[in-house]
Amino acid sequence: MTWKSYAAVSGATVLAGWLASAPPSNTPAATATLSRQAPQSVSPVASDIERQAERLQVRVRAERAYAEPERNPFRFASRRPAGDPAGEVAASVPPPAPVETAPAAPAVSLSGVAEDRSGDRTERTAILTSPAGLLFAREGEEILGYYRVVRIESEAVELAAVGTGVTRRLTLGARP
Repeated sequence: MTWKSYAAVSGATVLAGWLASAPPSNTPAATATLSRQAPQSVSPVASDIERQAERLQVRVRAERAYAEPERNPFRFASRRPAGDPAGEVAASVPPPAPVETAPAAPAVSLSGVAEDRSGDRTERTAILTSPAGLLFAREGEEILGYYRVVRIESEAVELAAVGTGVTRRLTLGARP
């Protein structure tokens, strides 16, 4: 096919589509039959629907007095007990005293013990695993600002809490 035949077929298709989609012509006979029909009487279902609509209209018109909502997500205050709209009971009760809690002790486990033998003296270094990573500590050193190394043995380490002095013994292979 050449470009001329494509143009002719396309033009014919557009013309056929336009003619097929054209609105129907106005016929006076069709409108005359519609206007001659007698008006139908109101059915009992329609009247029931109208009564229900009127009843609902009356309910909508009744307005309620504005009442302060019990919950306001933008205001943080103590909760009022039921039956105390002014909050007098809440004002007379003092707030609870804050409870101070000590921070949780960091999780520490013993990964190994290194020994350095120089002459007749043996110096041990504890290899500890904590959330901060590997720690190398000798006796008397402070770890993580919470523990002090009290004693290092060949397979165990004793740690004392800095503030309280409570001792904790870690052995090889034991998890915190």
